[in-house]
Amino acid sequence: MAYKLDPAAPLDAEFRRIAGEQLRRAERVLVAPDGDPNAAVHEARKRLKKLRGLTRLVRDARPAFHAKENARYRDLARSLSGARDSGALVEALDRLADHYGAEVAPAVFEHVRSELMARREAATTRDLGPAIEAAARSLGAARHKLDGFVIAPKDRAGNAATIIAEGFARTHARARSALATARKEGDDEALHELRKRVKYHWMHLRLIAPLWPDAIAPLTKAAKAIADGLGLDHDYSVMRQEIAATPEAFGTPRELAVLAALIDRRQAELRAAALDTARRLLADDPDGVRKRVKRLYRAGPVRGASDPGAPVASPLEVLRQAE
Repeated sequence: MAYKLDPAAPLDAEFRRIAGEQLRRAERVLVAPDGDPNAAVHEARKRLKKLRGLTRLVRDARPAFHAKENARYRDLARSLSGARDSGALVEALDRLADHYGAEVAPAVFEHVRSELMARREAATTRDLGPAIEAAARSLGAARHKLDGFVIAPKDRAGNAATIIAEGFARTHARARSALATARKEGDDEALHELRKRVKYHWMHLRLIAPLWPDAIAPLTKAAKAIADGLGLDHDYSVMRQEIAATPEAFGTPRELAVLAALIDRRQAELRAAALDTARRLLADDPDGVRKRVKRLYRAGPVRGASDPGAPVASPLEVLRQAE
């Protein structure tokens, strides 16, 4: 298994396996001599986000470990953020052009894209070298810390389900709270917070997917759609701020007025879709979610097509056996 927990294995061993894989992949891509620095930063930051999601899920097992290593992963990601953030704006603009390209002249996007590309290149030249070297060293140090994540043998069997259920329900509850705030306030900050919380929920769904793959897969897909949509929405908010700070660098007033109108339309679409999907994804009460995940974890992984000779239990049977 890659970014998935095996409930049949000791939880601490599973944590070390998954975390070690993410750290090695992040380190490998950063030190690759012939790689594209921007692509390397993007890939490393994805791995660091997965690590933070993993540590949050199991935080009750080793709270002190979580506090220290989560902070390490957070700071590492921040140290690599400059160039990646600039690149994300270029990608967001290209997606806007694809979405509305039939309605407006290409010139509306050309000047803005040229300026964003120049800023991305400047950020790459200025920030990436030292940041990548420091990040690679820190990733190596983080790998050596994984051996310290150990759950006492007497706690492994009885507490693993509780640890996972509590971590999953905590993230679910925070996402629900962020959704309530986003629906009430509707501002950039509230929507960005919802995106962060749903993204952690998406990671946790991926991690527990072996508990019930057929049921969890559509939830995982919905969570990713929300996170991706609100991530793009956030990029447009940042782009708007960049343009407002130095509008003369990005094009004529007429071009920027057209672009602003397109951004308004696209953000309205993205936000409406994300809020509607999030309302459905997060409809369950956190206490019920906690109990369900705990029962499923104790039931163990679902056997299916990969084991043709195994009897396939219905979802209701899985839940009954877990109780």
